[in-house]
Amino acid sequence: MLPLLQNLFFLIKELLRVPVDILAGTTRRIYEISRPVDAPKAIAWAVASANKIKLESSPPMELDTDPDPARPGVFTGFCLYGDRRLKFAYEILAETPGEALTLRMLMDECDPIYRFGEDYIGAVVVSGDDRQSVISECCELTHTKLSTRFLMPLTVLRSLYSLKRTAEVRAGRRRRDWTDQVKSAVLTGALTYASFSAIFDLSIAAMLIVVVFLHELGHVIAMRWVGIPVRGMYFIPFFGGVAVGDGFGKTEAVRGFVALMGPGASMLTTGLFLWLSLQNGDPFLSDLALISAAVNGLNLLPILPLDGGRVLQALTSRLPPRGARAVHGATLLLGLGLAGVIRDYLLMALILLIAPSVLSMRTSTLHKPTLLTRGESAWLTSGYVAMLTFYVAVTVRIWNDAIAAGGS
Repeated sequence: MLPLLQNLFFLIKELLRVPVDILAGTTRRIYEISRPVDAPKAIAWAVASANKIKLESSPPMELDTDPDPARPGVFTGFCLYGDRRLKFAYEILAETPGEALTLRMLMDECDPIYRFGEDYIGAVVVSGDDRQSVISECCELTHTKLSTRFLMPLTVLRSLYSLKRTAEVRAGRRRRDWTDQVKSAVLTGALTYASFSAIFDLSIAAMLIVVVFLHELGHVIAMRWVGIPVRGMYFIPFFGGVAVGDGFGKTEAVRGFVALMGPGASMLTTGLFLWLSLQNGDPFLSDLALISAAVNGLNLLPILPLDGGRVLQALTSRLPPRGARAVHGATLLLGLGLAGVIRDYLLMALILLIAPSVLSMRTSTLHKPTLLTRGESAWLTSGYVAMLTFYVAVTVRIWNDAIAAGGS
């Protein structure tokens, strides 16, 4: 199974466990995940067990801890996360060199951002040989806040992939050529087409795949334009697609631009489909233009994780944190209502999954890109309004033409 789908299923599974745990009164939880690593076992272990290491992540993360001479097995120091220096401390409970390591987080000595709960125990196990390896992570803690129930799966997944990428870079095997990206896109595209075909007829499923591809291609072009390395384009069954870059951009202007370029680039193809349909009255082209306008227009709704929500995130970055959270909280509620009306339960799950990180002060302070200037806010707002107006106008035009044709 492709890593993207594995990660998505892992997150959805853990998300669905949250209401079950709440109803059952369960506070103690265990999270387990394993992933193959294209690196020798010795390298994977060196990365997973290091007390000083710079990890491959976005933003960059570096662990810098030293043994506490007064307390055997205890390491204290800092975790450098982007431009932040966060206190970090842990105690090694057990270690089998080259194989496994178990530790306890010393919450009282860590920065508040790491206080996910009480009695936090973590373990890492490395298996494999001199060519390939597998890293497994397990953590157990007692939750004291609702938000951490949603954040922990993301945290565990992010931690594991930071170790995986770092080990593969050290082994000199991290490079991926464009053929890998094409294969991933084709395979996920086939699965997504099958999922669309189960809901709609084959022609509409094909149109949706084309529209999603053109939309994500716009994001890919934007990322390459601003210098963000592209990891790949993936389709997500029953939902759509995603273009994955190595990072999000260092400024809110860049983030807003990349978000807008999905529906922005699709304006050209939507307009072309509409113009061609008006030339010869081809119903296929008219349907394609309508689907393109509807998909991109809905994607511009100011609701995270949609592109419109990411634009709103950039535009509200100048607000006080409490004000920004209030705005996003209102739009998330709107998104949940919309997902319920259109019965898109995957969108509902994604909104619920992202809501805690959006509304949490602790996670919002981790990423501090350069804020928008007044000029950047103006062009981003203007571009957003222009695109939304365009897609609404196209949808209304085709809809009215269809009503007129039916009446005649």
